[in-house]
Amino acid sequence: MDPLYVKIITLGVLIALTLLLGVLPYFLVLRGSRSLISTRKQEKVIAYLNCFAGGVFLGTLLLHLLTEGSEVFEEYKSSINLHVEIPLFNIFVAVGFFLVAFLELFMRSWLFNEAPDTKLEIDVPNPASSGNNSQGQYGSLGRRSGQDQGENRIEHEHNCTQHEQQCLLASDRHHRVTSQTASGDVVENGVNQNEESVTLQVKVISDSKTKTPTGIRAYLLLVALSFHTIFDGLAVGLQKNTSEVWQVFAAISIHKSIIAFCLGLEMFKSEPQRPSRAFIWLCFFALMSPIGIGIGIFLTSGEVDDHARMLSSSILQGLAAGIFLYVTFLELLCVYIGHNSHGEFFSIFFSLVGFVVMALVKLIDE
Repeated sequence: MDPLYVKIITLGVLIALTLLLGVLPYFLVLRGSRSLISTRKQEKVIAYLNCFAGGVFLGTLLLHLLTEGSEVFEEYKSSINLHVEIPLFNIFVAVGFFLVAFLELFMRSWLFNEAPDTKLEIDVPNPASSGNNSQGQYGSLGRRSGQDQGENRIEHEHNCTQHEQQCLLASDRHHRVTSQTASGDVVENGVNQNEESVTLQVKVISDSKTKTPTGIRAYLLLVALSFHTIFDGLAVGLQKNTSEVWQVFAAISIHKSIIAFCLGLEMFKSEPQRPSRAFIWLCFFALMSPIGIGIGIFLTSGEVDDHARMLSSSILQGLAAGIFLYVTFLELLCVYIGHNSHGEFFSIFFSLVGFVVMALVKLIDE
């Protein structure tokens, strides 16, 4: 069979395989398990799968991106007789790392500045009208006198999450509440005795400000893996005979199947209310290897400068490695492994299993 036809077949198979393995976590874990196991067990399963994914990404970083990218760059240096002692490829990795760090800093700052405060208005009865004026009984929100004062009315200017409502339970030792009466008088840590009711205005920090935008992690992984899988497809497209195409395709399909499953887990976790959006991004990821195959077909059928190809390949591999370095250690594994993670044996074990799987895939590649 003509190698060109074989490459086209592998192109279609890679798309289907990536989509199948990418959506599998949604049906097996994030959706299907809700009716099969308890929420606590489901969280355990997802945590262990995250650890496995962390080991897979660690193996991809150490065994694929760093080694393959440095080999291509050394080949480029030899081809142009470039002799420098500075590890330039490691600089590319550092650039990718700090680009992601600044990007996440920018995203956190943007979320902190743009997310509006949630303001709640609470009408509570005047203690003077109840006959019980014990000092400090309204020092904290939600505290009531011994007599039945009626239920407090809470008006939300925005829809509040459960986390935001819990913020109202802060004690008077840590918070000072400013109350404004109907006549405009302001009283701190107390109430105006001349009005029948007072209105407490409380600003609650939005939940999006207090939480790390975990969705960023999934999209950073998407970008890094897209770079990586383009070069996987490129390896298929550059082969010149049928047997070599099938051999390289077999190794890459195993590798990409594992990666697609782990990426799908992260994507669907980042979009729990809009799984269709995660599926769209998985479709985008599925097209990356075929793009690499197409580039490889173009390179083998045309005249393209090998020096430019090797330089661009090594730079992009280095940037992808920097992204992997940041996400794997500072976003993923640190949640389950480390001093502040309260990790357990199985967290480390499943991370090790993920790394071993990628080591076996590397062995198959060789």
